[in-house]
Order: sequence, then structure tokens, then C-alpha cells
Amino acid sequence: MNMLTKLGLALVACGLLVAHFAHAEEAQPEEKPQTLFTNVNIYDGLTPKLIENANVLVEGNLIKAVSTNPIKADGATIIDGGGRTLTPGLIDSHTHLSLVAPLDQVGEMDWGEIGVRMAVIAEDQLMRGFTTVRDLCGNTHGLRAAINAGAAPGPRIVSAGACISPRSGHGDFYGYNIQKGEHPLERYGIVRIVDGPTEIRTAIREEFRKGASFIKLMMGGGLASAYDPLDVTTLQPDEVEAAVRETENWGTYATAHIYTDRGINMGLDAGMKTFEHTHLASRETYERFAKEGIVISAQVHAIGQLKGYPSFTTPAQKKKAAYLADNGEATFGYIKDLDLKVGFGADFWGDIPQQRVNSEAIAGRKKYFDNDMVLEQLFANNVILLEMTGERLPYTDGPLGVIKEGAYADILLVEGDPTKDVAVFADWENKIDLVMKDGVIYRKAL
Repeated sequence: MNMLTKLGLALVACGLLVAHFAHAEEAQPEEKPQTLFTNVNIYDGLTPKLIENANVLVEGNLIKAVSTNPIKADGATIIDGGGRTLTPGLIDSHTHLSLVAPLDQVGEMDWGEIGVRMAVIAEDQLMRGFTTVRDLCGNTHGLRAAINAGAAPGPRIVSAGACISPRSGHGDFYGYNIQKGEHPLERYGIVRIVDGPTEIRTAIREEFRKGASFIKLMMGGGLASAYDPLDVTTLQPDEVEAAVRETENWGTYATAHIYTDRGINMGLDAGMKTFEHTHLASRETYERFAKEGIVISAQVHAIGQLKGYPSFTTPAQKKKAAYLADNGEATFGYIKDLDLKVGFGADFWGDIPQQRVNSEAIAGRKKYFDNDMVLEQLFANNVILLEMTGERLPYTDGPLGVIKEGAYADILLVEGDPTKDVAVFADWENKIDLVMKDGVIYRKAL
């Protein structure tokens, strides 16, 4: 082997060695930023008792450690909680982010305007401490994608997509002479008007194709819609059964807008596991909920806000709202007596002032339930509703709504003790001093 050949082989070997080390250097995992909360008392979202004098380490978007002992974390950003309470981020299990105004006005808006207004509402939800929302009846798929990509601030969104409604149902906001498919709300993907099991199955598949995590059926009469008195049941058993089977095929569930015994029991007979509202049902139906382990999303504070609510603009809407306000409170006694699992869902829509009522709705529940029950509704029961979506849940890096190792770093620092008075969450301007979602601080007033 001559000298030139030896030199060439040596250069090749050197090149391979350099490439190897360069590749090894590139392969090094990127260090995740760390935030260490010290001097905090923890409400973990599970137990109505504080963990005192504790520390929480966040790494990336997850909680890495929770301890009453000092946590060593060189290079971490340290936040001295000053004795504040560290809690999970708030969850609202019944929002309408894309219903940015009264529905007659939404139908006259350009989709671009709706999108901008919706983004502003989503950011406001986050700044008030709501780090996750379960959105029912609306096209929030693009907003969720933008938020998840970091292009816009807002809560995590677990969406039902367009609500599935029959003609003359609670999703039928059409003028008397407008035909199915012609209304802007349907073109925007906010509602879907269907009739019969086949159309229901098709609509559900299309919503899952868009990214829905579960499905909402308009099964009975409602307040904002024009053609459906509160007492009516607007779907047939075969239609409900088709929806239940189709959502089960996707590993998730269908919920329903419904107030009355007849509709609720039809849904239970078909295998439904959860419902929205249910405020005109009998104690016997609530006892069936208890027997079958049903979790519902009840809009407790909304009942007291119905009279004079600005998003109800027509005489028919105002009349139905007044009836529900006068007759809807008895079910809260059933919930308490039977110790039912009920999620906190506010169900307000419109512009910022109307959407913000979900903050005061937290304190409003204390009129009917003790503090521990409200905490359970706000956190543990809402998590059940989120996790019922199974593999369709968009957020699977860790648990939601809890402070523990491996959970999502969705964190609030609040002044006061929510295990004594949950109303500290309602006074967000003065009591919520820090909002973190996914390991990123969005609001800080320490």
C-alpha cells in the first residue's frame, strides 16, 4: 500500500469519525425548560385538603415532581409562591366558543369575523384560569389546531364539533322558509341538520373526520331555538341508537341536550352514558342516573341567569327561559341527595361579557352545593367527562385536571384556599395570580 493510499484511507477514517461525533451531538435530546414552584400549598384536584409547604417542578409541558421536601433543579426558573395555593387549571365542561353573539347575529357574520372573535374569547378564557374546555355545538377545530400549534393563546379544546339536530330541533335556527343545508350556521359547521339514522351516521362520521372527540345530539326542546317547545322529544329511538352505536365504534360517546324524562330515558335505554342539562327531569330519572353511574353536565348557575339574559332576544326565547328558571331548580336537590357525579359546565355564549359568566358560575354553585361538591364538579367529575372520549381525547401526554407527577402542567396560583371557599376562582382579577398551561406561563401577577 503506497503512501497516497494510506493518506486517503486516513482521511476517510477521520471523516467518518467526525461525522459520527457530529451525529451523536445532533442526537442529544434537547433540554426541556424547567420551572420550580416553591413555598406553595397544593390543592391537587382530588382531595379537598391542602398539601402544605410544598414544591412543584415542571419540566417541559409536564409536572416532573411534587414534594414537601426541597427539590433540586439547577437552572430552573424559580417562582416563589409566597404561601399561595397551587391548583390545577380550571375546566368548563359546557362551552360555546364559536357562538360569539346571539345566533341571529352569528348567522349574518362572515366566518373570518367569527374566527377573530372566537380567538379573543378563547384567550380571555385562558387568562381567567380555564386551561381546558369541553366545547359543545360549534366549529372550533381550526381554533384548536392554532392553539395547539402555539399560534394563538387559549385553552385546550375537547370538541363535539357541530351539534347534530333534526329539523325543528334545538339546532334548527333557520328562518321558516330556509331549507336544510342553506343556513350559514350549517355551512360554518356550527350545526348539522339531519333526519333519520342514515343521515345521523353520516353526520357523525364527518364530524369525527374533522377532529371531534365526541358528539352532541339535540334530543329535546331548547331555549334559543324557535320550533321546539321544552317538553318535546325531537329524535326517535332508532336515531338515538344509531348515534350511540356510531360513537361507540369510534371509541367515544354521544351526549345530548335534553331536559325531560322521556328523552333522557330513551337515551338511557339506547346506552347513553351522559347528558347535558336535564333540569326538568323527575327524581325517578335522577335515581336511575345514580343506579347506572351516569355522569351529567348540569348548568346550575345558568338557571338563575335565564331571566333577562341578553342573548335571548325573541319573545319565545324569553318565555321558555322564564319557565325553565321557575321550574329547573328542583333537580339540584336530587343531585345533592343522591350524591350524583355532576360536571361543572356553564353553558354561556355571546361576546366577552356573556362568556365571562362561567367565572362567577363557580361561586354561584355554592347556593345549592357545599364547597367540597363544587370542587369535585369542577375538577374530578369534569375529568371523567373528558376521559370518556378515550382515544379521541386530543391530549394524551399526561392526565388533565390534577397536580401529580406526569400530569400536564396546567397550573394556577391563587390567593386564598379553594378547599375552604371555591369562590376564589370566581374573583379571577384579584385572586388568580398566575396561569400556566402546558408548561407556559400566560399570566403572572405575583
